[in-house]
Amino acid sequence: MGFVSTYCSAARFAVVAAAAALATAASALEIDQAAPELDVQLLSGKVLKAKELRGKVVINMIWATWSPAARMELPEIQRLYQAHRDKGLEVVALSIDENVGDVREFWRRRGYSVPVAMRSEAFFERYGRVSTTPMFYIVDRQGVLRHRIAGPIAPEKLEALLRPLLAEPPPGSRVAKK
Repeated sequence: MGFVSTYCSAARFAVVAAAAALATAASALEIDQAAPELDVQLLSGKVLKAKELRGKVVINMIWATWSPAARMELPEIQRLYQAHRDKGLEVVALSIDENVGDVREFWRRRGYSVPVAMRSEAFFERYGRVSTTPMFYIVDRQGVLRHRIAGPIAPEKLEALLRPLLAEPPPGSRVAKK
């Protein structure tokens, strides 16, 4: 009888664990799905409203001050932001650090102008958890997730991914078709 009880408990545990794994996997945003619209509380104190990002190409970058790979990517992200912001590129750097003071100091010392915020449970609930930094989520002008990149990416490859997205007209704009 003890064997049956243990077996049933183990089987029940396996079913619950499998269901939890499926729920976690299902909650991760898939490529070519509409990206969730989230307001973001920036470290500057400003709230970046989701509606302000509509019609823009958005890079959500998950990073940390303690991640050498993420720290290497940030100067290139800053360069892309400055080069393409007037074409409709927006970047939001979301730190997974524990200490907001460390992030503020890191950002201040480097003089980055990319909007920066702390991690948000709402972001991870809708986009899925990250297993590495940096992590990039690239959303097109129509609000669809086009690319999810785990780890560093060569600057020229990232720019090649952005180029066609930035070339698309914003939704609702009148563009003559050829």
